[in-house]
Amino acid sequence: MSDLTTHGGGKARRFSWACHGDLIAIVNEKGRTHTYHLDEVFRIYSWLFQKFDNGWFPLANNVKKLGGNEEIAGLGVAILSQRPGDIAHAQGASYLGVLLEDIGVLEWNLAKKGIQWRIIKRVQSLDALRAKLHSSRRGI
Repeated sequence: MSDLTTHGGGKARRFSWACHGDLIAIVNEKGRTHTYHLDEVFRIYSWLFQKFDNGWFPLANNVKKLGGNEEIAGLGVAILSQRPGDIAHAQGASYLGVLLEDIGVLEWNLAKKGIQWRIIKRVQSLDALRAKLHSSRRGI
C-alpha cells in the first residue's frame, strides 16, 4: 500500500492504493474505497489523451455538475463516461489523478484550487499500463 494525499488544499485527503492483478483499490483516510479495473483506467487515460493530447485538463468532479451533466471535460467526466450515472465513482478522480501522477504518467499543475494534470508519459497499451502500475515502488 502507498500513502499519498490529494491536492485539494483544505479538503486534501490521505489515501493508500494497491494494485492486485487487474484491480486498483484506493482507500482514503476515512475508509472509503474506490476500485478501478485496469482496462477502465486505460480507457479513461485514452479518453483524456484523445481529448487533450498533452495539454492540461481539469479535475472536473463537482458532484452537482456531474449529476446535472454540466461539468466541463476533465478527469471526473472521463471516469463518468465509463460508468454513466455513477457519480460516486467519478468522485474518485481526485485520488486516481494523484495515483497516475505517482506512477509517472501525469504531471500536476501544483494548484490547490483549479487542479489540473497533463499527460507526460504516453501509455500505448493495457499491458504497458499494467507494467507501470506493477513496477511502481508504491503500487504493490
